[in-house]
Amino acid sequence: MRILYLGDQHFDYVSDPLYIGLSRVLGNERVLDYPYKRLYHDPDANNWYMVQRPGVRYQREEVLDLLRDKGVDLVCVASFRSDCIQELQQLYGRVPFPPLVFIDGADDAQIRHEVSTRYPLAIYFKRDYAWQMGSRWQDLSGLLWQFRGNRRLFERTIPLPISIIPEIVPTLSSRAKDIDVSYTGRVSHPRRLDVTSRLSRMAGIRFEGGVYAELTDRRSKLKTGRVERLWTKLTNDGPADQATVANKKDPPRYYREIVESKIAVHIRGGGLTPSPRYYEIPLLGTLLFSDTPESVIPNNFEQGRHAVFFQNDLKDLESLVRYYLRSDKEREEIAQAGRAHALKYHACERRAEYLLDVCRRMI
Repeated sequence: MRILYLGDQHFDYVSDPLYIGLSRVLGNERVLDYPYKRLYHDPDANNWYMVQRPGVRYQREEVLDLLRDKGVDLVCVASFRSDCIQELQQLYGRVPFPPLVFIDGADDAQIRHEVSTRYPLAIYFKRDYAWQMGSRWQDLSGLLWQFRGNRRLFERTIPLPISIIPEIVPTLSSRAKDIDVSYTGRVSHPRRLDVTSRLSRMAGIRFEGGVYAELTDRRSKLKTGRVERLWTKLTNDGPADQATVANKKDPPRYYREIVESKIAVHIRGGGLTPSPRYYEIPLLGTLLFSDTPESVIPNNFEQGRHAVFFQNDLKDLESLVRYYLRSDKEREEIAQAGRAHALKYHACERRAEYLLDVCRRMI
């Protein structure tokens, strides 16, 4: 299979690791990124969360020639952003197209009907896939509202969570685990503030970490209660204070904190799908504590086998922390099983194989 990987210049937690995975599974020459993405190829454009691969800078006419000559078997529209969709508009209709799949990496449960109605998508891959989770009402509501009654689109929308490039996670396993429990994350969900507050108040427990803000975040994000957040938005929603912005850790400090922890906590952010931290924690050999995912994750971690999930109202968080701090052997066994499971199912190569398998079965 040869894939035209149509993207943009923005970093994307779904499509960027997936590109690395596809290029490793199929070979560099079989995954053609267009427009040329410097993040994938140019050393001066790299960031700490990516690795790079050899690439070719294609011009639009060369891409049209490839499509005209049936030189690709599949087109992956790898971004929901306007830059990518505009480039698709420049190509589609001028030459015959192979099957077209769309990768919607937005951290929301909305369906991009401006794409699905204009182009004949063979498959719609969705990061925040919040349906078929056991609730018939939720599925019916999704079909009627998010999918606007389009049953074919509903049935051809497939979950595609983020994945992780294993080698970006450093090897620090020789460090002593002197921290009982840690959490570090951006203030993108009130639950993150609540967890930090609860853990920091636990008697006899060494907690490290906390929330941080980006320069673009507002003060209301630092409020836990709905009324307090709303009042702050209406009255004094200036930039977050500099002390909270300064709490952000650089990658070495961030990873070191996880490795030195017996338990590391993950909390969802603004979207429904877990963040990269969900996979980083087990890859670093630490027990993953997480709120219960609110979207579908194929081959997800299993409760008590690969990770520990607490209730989203946090009522059992403290009791679970104390139990697993007492249970050294069980804690370490789950942590190691979680690491093996993450490598087996959630590395970027495995996510690429999952996407290719879905395409082979459904197209």
